[in-house]
Amino acid sequence: MNQLGTFARVKDAGIIPAVRSCDEKEAVRAAEAIQAGGIPIIEVSLAPPNALHVLEAVVMAHAKSILIGAGTVVDAEGVRQAALAGARFIVTPGFSAAAVDKAKEFGLAVFAGAMTPTEVQLASASGVEAVKLFPCFATGGARYLKALRGQYPATELIASGGIGLDNCEEYIRAGACAIGVGGEIADFESLAAGSFSVLTVRTRRLRSAIRSARGLKKTLSYNVGESR
Repeated sequence: MNQLGTFARVKDAGIIPAVRSCDEKEAVRAAEAIQAGGIPIIEVSLAPPNALHVLEAVVMAHAKSILIGAGTVVDAEGVRQAALAGARFIVTPGFSAAAVDKAKEFGLAVFAGAMTPTEVQLASASGVEAVKLFPCFATGGARYLKALRGQYPATELIASGGIGLDNCEEYIRAGACAIGVGGEIADFESLAAGSFSVLTVRTRRLRSAIRSARGLKKTLSYNVGESR
């Protein structure tokens, strides 16, 4: 699968669930629980200790049925390590031209982090598949994303940071092609307690909310068109 195919799967799902864990078995079970909730996509954070081994374990267990990427990647070396561990996409917290170039070298899709209009413009111009607007909660939320969509209509924006069931629909209606979700699905407490069924329920609810928001957005677009 090429970069565009990878992004198409992410965009279709509308959610990138992130798992942050230093325990391989825990992450493997979390990925399985999230898939059971209807989202066969997982972003494994490279921030915790032992993260590369965790990523490798998830890939070994689920690569045939789940699209697996690496998150919190900050440089080209992180991209190289993630690619060798089996990641199919890269998510960065901020923009790194070197990381983007290395991801292209390995044929991986890149969702590059940005916050300001300048950063969004730089990331978009580098040829990434999408720009991850992060952290959304600190930038004005959905209203800020909508404003950026007005200035950069050709740039695909993924909303991330402080997004959950209570506000995810706002971001989709504002123009996000997908949302990034971490603790709102796979929180540390549930992982530590082995409460993986909770992850399934949360994933299912978020998936339903995203579909609902997309349906409403389409209806609103049709109504605007008819009124002209």
